[in-house]
Amino acid sequence: MPVEIKNMTQRPVFMRLNSGASLHLSPGMTSQEIVDEEVTRNAKVEKLQGRHVIALTEVKHKAQKAEASQVRTDRPKK
Repeated sequence: MPVEIKNMTQRPVFMRLNSGASLHLSPGMTSQEIVDEEVTRNAKVEKLQGRHVIALTEVKHKAQKAEASQVRTDRPKK
């Protein structure tokens, strides 16, 4: 599941993700959706999360649930 990372401090936070990309978060800002493989077993993320510098939240897609319930049926032409 994708995750979002929120900076819980009043200082900027910089971290390197597993792919090698860097993430820069301003104070109080939340990142865009990030694939969870980017933060799994990442020592820096675990350290920052343990110190309550960042908070990880799972993103649940409402659109995916809506698409599953709205199955399109073809109507016969008159």
